[in-house]
Amino acid sequence: MESQRITFAANDVTCEGLLTRPNMNAQAPGIVICHPHPLRGGDMLNNVVVALAEAFAADGFAVLQFNFRGVGRSTGHFTEGIGEQEDAKAALTWLSAQPGIDVDHLFLAGYSFGARVTLAVASSDPRVCGFLVVAPPVLRGDWPTLESTRGPKIVLCGGRDPVAPPEVVTDIMKSIPDPKRLAVFSDADHFFVGQERTLAQHAVKLLRELS
Repeated sequence: MESQRITFAANDVTCEGLLTRPNMNAQAPGIVICHPHPLRGGDMLNNVVVALAEAFAADGFAVLQFNFRGVGRSTGHFTEGIGEQEDAKAALTWLSAQPGIDVDHLFLAGYSFGARVTLAVASSDPRVCGFLVVAPPVLRGDWPTLESTRGPKIVLCGGRDPVAPPEVVTDIMKSIPDPKRLAVFSDADHFFVGQERTLAQHAVKLLRELS
């Protein structure tokens, strides 16, 4: 696998990212991964984001991790998730324009705050062929309408996570159309410390099963 630092434009800001792609000639499915809250230390090198990126890259995906506006070397400032949605859409645009990317298998993933951004974009951007979210902060604001989303819809959360309580997530999942899957890691809290690799490998397995 090859990894390279890249930049892409998102309206009036420039975002930095890390692209990892498989060493193969065939077209690869692509996945963009959105990181946790920028004001709480979240960035594209977060432990869960890195674990997801490594697992998907090892399975043959082209993976784009990136920093939201105002994080790391990305320009601009935090905009309460509004501008960050534009960053995610621009990341999808950039990845889909790269040679060797199968645009019919373009996925979006996110962790915590990044999960909120992922759900908002997946609900409105037809390029998203499925989404995967980890520990979505379900107690903070309403979920976007997801009835029109297509492809696999995967939600993973910890059994001891006060930000994404399994019972609340389970209830919300009822309104999400198939194909979908909820996975609860009973011993995990919001941060999945020590369980990142298990979480990521299970995420890849579920996405492959439902795709």
